[in-house]
Amino acid sequence: MIPVGVDQWLAERTPPVAVALGVTFARGGVDGEDLGWVEGAFVPEAVSGGPGGVVSAGVLAVALGAAMVLAVDVVAMGSGPASTITALTLEIDRDPRCDETLVVRGEVEGLTRVGGSARASVSDASGAAIARAAATLARA
Repeated sequence: MIPVGVDQWLAERTPPVAVALGVTFARGGVDGEDLGWVEGAFVPEAVSGGPGGVVSAGVLAVALGAAMVLAVDVVAMGSGPASTITALTLEIDRDPRCDETLVVRGEVEGLTRVGGSARASVSDASGAAIARAAATLARA
């Protein structure tokens, strides 16, 4: 687990657009292979939904992208370069609704000084998969 104050650090590093859509990260850490991870809640705000309150693929991509970027950034805990996504693949199993409480998780798969790869998932409260993404990232 990363040091005390991680919740504040995660809150400060979460992209404002993800926060506005209902994404918050509460936990993060670095595993035994020096690869980062983050986990949090995604409670889609009304603005996240289209007709009938269904959350769009673009909104899911923002939530998953934020999880992957933060998972990479947690390795350096602010002392290293920030990361940005250069390519993203998104798969959706089902469309979530704005009235659902979801879990979002991001994990680093590989990391170098200049880039890396990560994956992320969104699941419902029972753990059933909703969407997943994989990305390559560059470190500024």
